Amino acid sequence: MSKTIKMVVLAMFLASFLFTGCTRYANEEELKMLNDQNAAVKKAETKLADVKKERRNLETKLADKQNELKAAEEEKAAVESRLK
Repeated sequence: MSKTIKMVVLAMFLASFLFTGCTRYANEEELKMLNDQNAAVKKAETKLADVKKERRNLETKLADKQNELKAAEEEKAAVESRLK
């Protein structure tokens, strides 16, 4: 290729960037999508926190019930040993 053809191709390439209308800012539709996604993320994080809290509560209740069961089994064993 000759030097002038290379220069013309390079100039066209650079000009295409100038006339494409690219901006560093998002348009309204992109901003709306971003806001919707942010709202969905916040909602999901809130739900996750609620589920984790409920899980901790259930684990605490399970531990309490296991302790009650252990105490009842010990009492049952003591009663059985006295009956013999």
